[in-house]
Amino acid sequence: MHGIGLRWRQPDHYDWLTSYLKGRRLLVFMRCLMFVVLLIIGASLALTLASPSGPRSPVQRAVTSLAALVLVVIAVWYLYRWPKRRQSQVFSIAGNVCIAAAIMVESDPHTAMIGSVAFVGLAGYVAFCHSAPYLVLTLTMGVATAAVGAARVAAAGDAPMALSSLLMLCGGILAVPFCGQVLVHWLSIDSRKSSTDTLTGLPNRRGFFRSAQALLRHADYRSRPYFTVAMIDLDGFKKLNDTLGHPAGDMVLVAVADSLRHVSGSNTAIARVGGEEFLFAQLCTLDEARDSTEELRKAIAAVPWGVTASFGLASTVIRAPALKPLELIEWLIARADSAMYAAKRSGGNQIRYAEDVPQ
Repeated sequence: MHGIGLRWRQPDHYDWLTSYLKGRRLLVFMRCLMFVVLLIIGASLALTLASPSGPRSPVQRAVTSLAALVLVVIAVWYLYRWPKRRQSQVFSIAGNVCIAAAIMVESDPHTAMIGSVAFVGLAGYVAFCHSAPYLVLTLTMGVATAAVGAARVAAAGDAPMALSSLLMLCGGILAVPFCGQVLVHWLSIDSRKSSTDTLTGLPNRRGFFRSAQALLRHADYRSRPYFTVAMIDLDGFKKLNDTLGHPAGDMVLVAVADSLRHVSGSNTAIARVGGEEFLFAQLCTLDEARDSTEELRKAIAAVPWGVTASFGLASTVIRAPALKPLELIEWLIARADSAMYAAKRSGGNQIRYAEDVPQ
């Protein structure tokens, strides 16, 4: 029960999956694929209106028409843009309702049973993109709809066929999504490991760029926040390694990583990007960025081994959505790096700002 509870509360992989697809230039393909799949389901529902065994009463035809229209509208949305997480969740629920409603009003129970197959694709999408509650909702709707169709077939006098069809449908509806969710779960773990520094547990350079780009994508640029990048380099770290040994150096790096975690929050991105180099990005006001950087400088100076750090800060105000966030981050890192070397040349254990350093 404890394991089930943990699985139930586990967040979805939507943002990671979106970034993964975008990074590998597969997002357009996925949008087109979702458009085609949803359009096919919507068109199949619409075609039942022309069938002699399709919906007959005005209410049945109205429900089927509305369900087909909603699915086509969602399909067109995917053709033009990939939805945000909340929009995708709404689309998933709407897809559940539309498919279930259209199947329930089918006049022919055998047609209704065939229509339940549509839940396999929907459940697969939900398994890849969303959390356990949404998957359970989709699976419950799919199995319940298939069970109603099987009960209608059995009531028509063919109970063995009804049970056979129900078991095959449940096998597909249940097996495919669970396999998909396990697959995406382990893919995300492997991806995070490839973006993580093994010694400190902090993100590496790749992980930093991913987190920093996510900060820029979700920035509320209307409030004109500052995006600040701090380059941090430990002073005298090579001498410490030579005198106390590499195990002591490793403990210093872990202690600095802990200090970064203590200062970081929801609007920050941190990373170890070199032997004794760290990056710290923040989305906040300029004063808040300077205060947190000073707090971090004091925390590193308080590490038992007598280590200090040189800091270089570079900031820019976000006035509009960043069209090329990767280039913006690289530009800020370059400026922060120059400022950090100026701090190191001045004796270390201090903060220098990019605007004070000739570029």
